[in-house]
Amino acid sequence: MSHPLFRGLKRSVTTVAVGTVTIAGFLWLSGGLIGELAASRAWIKQPDFTETSRSNEDLFQQGVATGLIWLDPAGPVIRSQPCEALYDASLTVPTPQGAKEFSRTLLDRLCNLPAGAQIRSEMLAWNNSFLIAGARDDRAPDRRCADGTPLTLPVVPAGCRPSSWTARVAQTTDLAAPLNVMPNAVPPPRDFSDFAKRRANQLSDWALFGPLRAPDDRLVLSTRLPPGNRRVTVDMILEPARIAVGNERVNLDPKRDEQTVRIAGLSIAAERVCSDSDEFATCAEEAQQGLPHGWRFSITGARRRDVEISFEGQPVRAVPPRAREVLGGPGVQSEDGKVKLWRSSHIEADCERAKTKLVCELGWRGAVTQRRTGAARALFFADGTPALDNNGVPLPIVDELGLTAMIGYGAGDVGSLSAALGRARTRENLTLTIEPRLQKLVQEAVYEHMGERLGRGKRPRKPGPLPVNLAPEQEPPDQGDGRAVVLLMDAGDEPGSLLGLASWPDFVPGMHSWDIQALSTGRDSDSPLAGHGWRAGDVHTMPGSTFKLVTGLASILAVREQPRFADMIMGRMPPAQQAQVFGIPGGGGLNVDGVAIANYGGAGFNVGILSPAQTGCPDAGRGAQIGFCEALIKSSNLWFAGMALTMDGRKVGGRPTTVPGRTGTILAQMTEHLYPITQPGSLAQPGVDLTRGIVPGAQRLTGEALDLAVEDKRNARRIDLATNSYGQGVRATPVAMASIYGSVGARKVILPRVLKPVSDVAETPLPNEGKPVIPGMDPRQAEPFLDDAQRGLFGVVNSPGGTAAGVMASLPPDIRKRIFGKTGTADTTDGMNSAWFAGWMDNVAGRKRVAFTCLVSHTRETGGRACGRLMAGLLGKVAALGDKK
Repeated sequence: MSHPLFRGLKRSVTTVAVGTVTIAGFLWLSGGLIGELAASRAWIKQPDFTETSRSNEDLFQQGVATGLIWLDPAGPVIRSQPCEALYDASLTVPTPQGAKEFSRTLLDRLCNLPAGAQIRSEMLAWNNSFLIAGARDDRAPDRRCADGTPLTLPVVPAGCRPSSWTARVAQTTDLAAPLNVMPNAVPPPRDFSDFAKRRANQLSDWALFGPLRAPDDRLVLSTRLPPGNRRVTVDMILEPARIAVGNERVNLDPKRDEQTVRIAGLSIAAERVCSDSDEFATCAEEAQQGLPHGWRFSITGARRRDVEISFEGQPVRAVPPRAREVLGGPGVQSEDGKVKLWRSSHIEADCERAKTKLVCELGWRGAVTQRRTGAARALFFADGTPALDNNGVPLPIVDELGLTAMIGYGAGDVGSLSAALGRARTRENLTLTIEPRLQKLVQEAVYEHMGERLGRGKRPRKPGPLPVNLAPEQEPPDQGDGRAVVLLMDAGDEPGSLLGLASWPDFVPGMHSWDIQALSTGRDSDSPLAGHGWRAGDVHTMPGSTFKLVTGLASILAVREQPRFADMIMGRMPPAQQAQVFGIPGGGGLNVDGVAIANYGGAGFNVGILSPAQTGCPDAGRGAQIGFCEALIKSSNLWFAGMALTMDGRKVGGRPTTVPGRTGTILAQMTEHLYPITQPGSLAQPGVDLTRGIVPGAQRLTGEALDLAVEDKRNARRIDLATNSYGQGVRATPVAMASIYGSVGARKVILPRVLKPVSDVAETPLPNEGKPVIPGMDPRQAEPFLDDAQRGLFGVVNSPGGTAAGVMASLPPDIRKRIFGKTGTADTTDGMNSAWFAGWMDNVAGRKRVAFTCLVSHTRETGGRACGRLMAGLLGKVAALGDKK
């Protein structure tokens, strides 16, 4: 082994194997940080581990400062001076800025000590992340690990199912390039989260091969499939050109994103996996631009014996989308000319392009000590049922009740409740506000409704663990793009307490831990752990007409400035005169800066106005009228847009500024009184800590703030104000809307919580909680206006013209007359809607008042149809529980 080629090969292999704890800076969960299967299964019980120390950071920064470590702009590859050459040098190193000196101590630490070995591993992980070849599959027949141990955790941890894929170099530009499985390495989860979005179950670990030296390497990835007819799904990061089964070969068309080939009695459906970018029409175009991508193969057909299958192709050179412009790729402009690259656990680079030169500043993500477990803290449901075992791991009832998104799945789920319990400041037992009997009803209602609505031909899985032996027909169906949230909240005796919350898609046991991390970092709103009830992930959380209640309440607040609003709100001003005030000619539609606004179906302002005898609204003695009450029942876009423009129109409009700032609209003032709103230009958005500070740091249990486009001066146009008034362009969580409707029912501001109070911790004060609904107005003066709003919400459900009256007619009158609510439908994208129904029910389930919210997104149905049907069934069952808590 004296030849220089073999010495270089030995060093390369050694470098790959060094530092298995950190070589995969792309790892998720401590299973990958341990490496042995037995320890990997115990990761969830590990309370603490130190990822790195301050000395690592200092050593890395010294290496960069002295020129021993630098980033090659052509790569972008992190390079370092070889230790052998440095020991033979005179403690100086040439750099573009001239020769730099370094100390012998620095050299010894970097080349001989564990801290230096970790840094070299991180550098290798970074360099390998841009050129990737890997594979995994779902051949596992049951919920067991590879050694036969039952898989009791709701996720498949790293090490439970090692990958069965191997690789060899068929053609390479570098004869010295070894090709091994990199220990514990996985693809960067954020970049390859599109694999996780498809949610295959029972997946193995990834096998990543390398280090790869050049994108022109021709690789062959192989495995042996067991006999049988079970479908096998393969995820592969490769540019495959050919598939081989035994002695047969078949070519793939690189220009087609979907294709099916048949070979050796097998049918292989191939689909290129990439992001849903609007910039490119096909995944093939994204692949040509060097964006992260791969393939998913679905292999079907009878296999009488073991079959070897091979995929031949080139590795994928994957550059994060935002980095392409800075790194030299065409077509994307970064936000400020800079991009932050984070391709390993601890190394990051801030890069910008100065003319033709790439300038990057390397940095080390500082010392991190992560806490992984609830540290034996007990957690109970409201009825006293335990939620966690002695190690802080959720008991089966958590999954059975569909609460994995809230409680988490133990220590590895950073940001969940169970992961944060160890930081609880109380010595008392912690009790959730969730009532299992109500939670079960909510969950079953969501499962049943979504199963029918998506029409997949198969019902969604029943609550509880999956069967031990999964036949193909038992596998959970594709959950599609449909989403739903239903929640119940106490708005009476224990205001703000979440009593039940269910989301779709639910958390399906059997997902791999890598997929959980990938969705959390790259596709947060698609994650089954995202907590859709309290997190407004995207455009599909626009509340539509349910937000009209807030606009109406804002108009009550505006009575102080514009006394004539009192007559308009109470319906005492004739419709024709109101239309004149709003600038609606002839009682038709409204034109706002060239944009036409009309009621549902294009109806004008005066169309369909009913008399008080038909609506149940207060009678002004002038026949057909329209005020706050009638506008809620009729769901009049024009009335609410007109009110918003009349009270706030002078504060917006003109040329938007580029500087963040608030417009100070009455609409925003009222919204923020009821629930926090986003602060323009602020990265740290306000929200509601659902644990009330009893468990600090449970970031994922923070209900996100409402976002009103018009409140930011950069967007503050009259058309934004008009459309925000009826819920278009507003982003709100179901928890926020339940809080707002519960506040109107309670006549005081209520804010959500998920833990019951404890006596030994002063809770974090929440703004405005417990204050009157209309700030600065004597409650006695506000009462008639709020009664008017309540009559309107009653009429939505009980009056002939109400938007929920038809679907609620199936309920007995004594139940229906206790329900107050408002439907909402927001236009989102591609002709799809977000359908809502929010409100409250009096005297139900042993409580004075229970607020509710339903959201069904990615649907073509309206709120009255999608959520109305769902809530009619659910509220009927809740009412059947009687008066007992």
